[in-house]
Formats: sequence, structure tokens, C-alpha cells
Amino acid sequence: MSFVQRVRAQAERCGHERSYVFVEDCRGELAESRMTFTEIDGRARSTGAWLAGRRMEDQTALLLYPAGLEFLTAFLGCLYSRTVAVPSPLPQTDPRALERAEGIIKDADVRLVLTDAANRDMLAGWLREVGLDGTVECVATDALDLPDPGAWTEPEIGPDTLAYMQYTSGSTSEPRGVMLTHANLLHNENEIWRMIGSPEEGVGVGWLPHYHDMGLIGMLLLPIYAGGDLYFASPISFVMRPALWLEMISRYRAGYTVAPNFAYEWCAARVTDAQAAGLDLSSLKFALNGAEPVRPSTLRTMVRRFGPIGFSEEAWAPAYGMAEATLVITATPLGQGALIRRFDAAALERHEAVPSENGVELVGCGRPLTMTVRIVDPDSRADLGEGRVGEIWVRGGSVASGYWQRGEATRDAFGGRTAGGDGPFLRTGDLGFTLDGELYVTGRIKDVVIVNGRNLYPQDLEEAAREVHPALGAAAAFGLEATGPGGQGAGEQVAVVQEVREKRLGELSAGDLARRVQGELGRVFGVPAVSVVLVERGGVGKTTSGKIQRSRTRELLLTGLLPVVHAELTAAVAAAVREEG
Repeated sequence: MSFVQRVRAQAERCGHERSYVFVEDCRGELAESRMTFTEIDGRARSTGAWLAGRRMEDQTALLLYPAGLEFLTAFLGCLYSRTVAVPSPLPQTDPRALERAEGIIKDADVRLVLTDAANRDMLAGWLREVGLDGTVECVATDALDLPDPGAWTEPEIGPDTLAYMQYTSGSTSEPRGVMLTHANLLHNENEIWRMIGSPEEGVGVGWLPHYHDMGLIGMLLLPIYAGGDLYFASPISFVMRPALWLEMISRYRAGYTVAPNFAYEWCAARVTDAQAAGLDLSSLKFALNGAEPVRPSTLRTMVRRFGPIGFSEEAWAPAYGMAEATLVITATPLGQGALIRRFDAAALERHEAVPSENGVELVGCGRPLTMTVRIVDPDSRADLGEGRVGEIWVRGGSVASGYWQRGEATRDAFGGRTAGGDGPFLRTGDLGFTLDGELYVTGRIKDVVIVNGRNLYPQDLEEAAREVHPALGAAAAFGLEATGPGGQGAGEQVAVVQEVREKRLGELSAGDLARRVQGELGRVFGVPAVSVVLVERGGVGKTTSGKIQRSRTRELLLTGLLPVVHAELTAAVAAAVREEG
């Protein structure tokens, strides 16, 4: 079966009974745009017929849309015509987004850009500016005179047919096109569906970007796979007024939602008691939390703030996944709630997981359903078993076929074999361990800071730094090869770049706050030499999905391009910055 056949079967089964509803926040009033499964299937067939007429079979099309229903029908139209869809953020005024889109066009051999009428002229002008207008055509699908749905003929689509490409967000490297097949799509949607209890119907609510794996697979495509309704808004609407998310859960009686940790944190911090009053979140049974480290404090704060209006701690469903595995690898099943355990910090530095009453708190990310997860020593490739920290390796039906036109990178990432010859596995690049079958993620291999032989995880440093004062925001911790007296190497030292809201400092100076952070990190982690750089909001590099870009932030520090408010640098790190700058 192909994903197209699954969608068509669900459209036949659900018809006009199930629908997608795009919700727009108009000064606190919710306006709805609705399409039933039957209407979505009809529009997808019309778009597919048009694409087939342009001979787009097995060709790539870049999809640059704002949030809404037009993206969904265009994406499905690509699948219906065997056109390889490439979802990407709509570039407007952000130079980095424009550079990213240009890079994808060149990397993916794109000849057709699909968008809506509101953005077509802007994108066509940009293509002219970068000299791509001669090779790339920009079309607004909502302005086309599309063929009748009956003109569509289903192309030959098998399980191994390439469905779309998901470009990675580039938190540690240049974005790469992950090639996902129809079999990958079906397998991962089935994994998620089973984790939420295999419902025949239900209601989902969300606002995630459709161009990211969590937004596309976990939010947008799941309802039409499973046969439920979806009410969704734009990411901008959520950021501007996070109470909208809770209002939608309450109004539409949503049973599930999906989001990264930062979104729940933003919601808990920004939704006022007055906004929450009168809402009822008791319908919510599954709140998936993934895509970045899950913070125990966020889980507790959400329950404390919104438990009185029905948000249950049993709804928490921490998960782990990545684009290279379509989306979900492990997740917490419906009704179980988050598993939070403490582990000895010194043992973790030795790559051992030893439970301890006074240790570091880690949140379990659930278990795999049908995927195989191994913990492997990244150097010796020995299978480490439970209780040992190593690289997370994955095998199963959701694992992608590789990276677009990157043979060496594909072999490195997707061709992992253990010392005993078992494989191939996807090498995730993430560190973690399993205990009693539960997966715990501790960090990324490339991000681990090694100080005097000790392995420090950047997210632990970042979380400890954030807790020092309410004025502190996003942080990026990383190691810097420092220079000692006489130009001799002084080993790796810890540097933390942290956003600060100066208006919240009160009587405290930025210098005093930076020294407080130094002192706290020294106390908690026993690290004597810590450099702390406070920067303006937005100074910490992030991907389009909100993940911290530690390597990019490190580069900006060394080249003197950070919007620095105050810096407390060790002599060795100061010398390294001067040398690079």
C-alpha cells in the first residue's frame, strides 16, 4: 500500500464526517476555514493531475506556504502525482531563511516552486534577484485553473517510492535532504497512532510549522491517516498569544496535541490566570513532548499552572525521534505519564547510568513499538546494553533511505554495524542509555564538553544557568580550546552564551549576574573556569524549529559577531576570542 491509497481509503470511509479546520485568531475571536476529507482528496487529485500534466513525476517541487489548508492539499497533490515534495519555511525578510531556500533549490535540483497567491510575486522577485528565475518557475496553486478531480490517474506508487524530502534543521551541520518513502510514512504514522491508543476517531489540536517533521508527521498528516479531525493554527498566532493553544484544546475537546518542550514552557510562562479561567483541558489525554530535551521543571510547571483546569500529569508523553527516522522512534504510551528519575552525575560523566536519590533528573522518552534501539559505543561499536551511555542506534520501517545525493554521508549515518556485524543501523549522533526498557537521551556526541577528562552535557549546563535568575533566557553551552601562557594549549574550557532581558534585572547589574552564573556552574559541576557571555534576546543561534545551534553560537563568539551585553571571560578564552577575531 502507498500513503496515497491510505488517504483515499480514509476519504472514502470518512467522507464529509471528518475535516481539517484552520483556526485564525482575530483579536481574540476564532475564525475557521474547513475542508472535509472528501474535499481534501478532490483538491489533491486536481493538483496531482495538474502536476502530472507538467511531467513532474519523480521531479522535486519546493513548497513555500504560510500555515493553512493550501499547503496540505499541495503536499498531497505532490504525493498523488509522484512528485517529490520538499516542504520548507516561507522565506520573507530573514536573510538566513532566504539563503536556506536558495541552498535547497540548488541541492534538490528544484525546478518548480509551489506557493500561494499572496506570496507568489515576492518569491518570483526573489528568484530573479538570485538569478534562478531562468531555471525555476514559481506557481501559486490557489490561483490555478485546476483540472477536474476526475482527470487524475493514479501513477504507479509502491512502498519504496520516494514520497518527499525533509531537510534537516541544521543544528549541528549543513541541512541535508532526508529521503522518505511511502513505506516510511505509513510505518511512522502507524507507530504514532498506536501510541495514542489506536483510535478510530478523535480530535487533535496544534500549531506546529508544517515544514518540520513534528508538524508534518505528528500534527498534519496523522488525522487523515487515522481518521480524525484536526484543528490547527499558525505558529505565529501561538507565539503572539499562547493562550490560543489552550483555548483550542478546550473549545474543540481535543484528545491529543504535539509540541516541543519550549512551547509548553512558553505557554506556562505567558498564559495569564485570567486567560486560563473558564477553560477545560480535561479532554486532553496525550500531550507529546519531543524534538528537544524535555525538562522536568516544564512538566511540573504545566501541571501546577493548568492542573486546576484539567491538565493531567498522566497526559504527558515525552518522546524521542528525528527526521532520519521520519519522526518518532520512542514515545510514552497513552495514559502512562512522564517517567522522571535521578541519576548520579559523576557516574554519567563516566558514561554510566546509576540511579541516585540526589542525582541529576532525567526524563524518560518512552520505548519503541516496533523499531529496534541499541546503545552502542561510538568508537568500538560494541553493544553496551542497559545502564551504559553510548550512541543511540536505530533500525526499523521508519528509517529513511538516506540523504539526497550525499553518498558518503548516507553510508556514515545509515550504514552503522556493531562490532558483531549486526546492522545496518541509523547512527543518530545522540547519546543516551536504556534502563528497564526506557530510553533516556543525554545529549549529542558533537556537543559533549570534555574538561579534565570529564564529560559534561551542554543541556545540563544550560538548564542550571537558566535557573540562576528570571532575567535569563535561552543559553548555548559549549567547549572552547583555550590557550594558556606562552601560547600553550590549556585544554577545553566551558563557555556559556546566554540571552538576558535587561529590563528584568532590577537593581542587579549584568556583570553581577554573569558572575552569579559562573559561581553556580562552578558549584554544581565543579568546573573552576567558566566563561559567561550575556547577549541580547535573539543572540543565541537557533534553528527554524527552535533548537539551540551551539556550533553557530560558538562561531559568532569567536568572530566577535554576538550582540554582547556583558562578558566574563577567563584569560585563556579571551585569548582564543582575540586570536580568532
